[in-house]
Amino acid sequence: MNERGSMLPYLGALIFVGLVVLGLALDVTLLAAAYREASFAADAGAEAGAAQLETASAYGGVTQLDPRSAIRAARSAAEEARPRENRTAAASVDGTVVCVVVTDSYQPRILGGIGIGVRTVSVRACAETRKG
Repeated sequence: MNERGSMLPYLGALIFVGLVVLGLALDVTLLAAAYREASFAADAGAEAGAAQLETASAYGGVTQLDPRSAIRAARSAAEEARPRENRTAAASVDGTVVCVVVTDSYQPRILGGIGIGVRTVSVRACAETRKG
């Protein structure tokens, strides 16, 4: 009985599975990097927004958060921190806390070829106003 070449289908299947696993590992790593970038932008925006203070008087006055300038500064800082094309930022103020939500998208490089589409990365960061 001639069994020459009987391992060829197994080897082909093993190579295909190996490439799919390698593609999955690469895309998961790049997705984690996109999450890290969005997290950095959200942190930068929240801190910039929390830094927007107004003082009621020059000496001994109450320091409080200026909501309009905090939202503007937070959105601007989040969008400008390592800018990306599809990144959006939304900011909100609740008392002395500034929260920023950064949304970005990630297009899988390798696994896009087998039908896995765009993934959305959304990160929320908050910062509290502190004096001193």
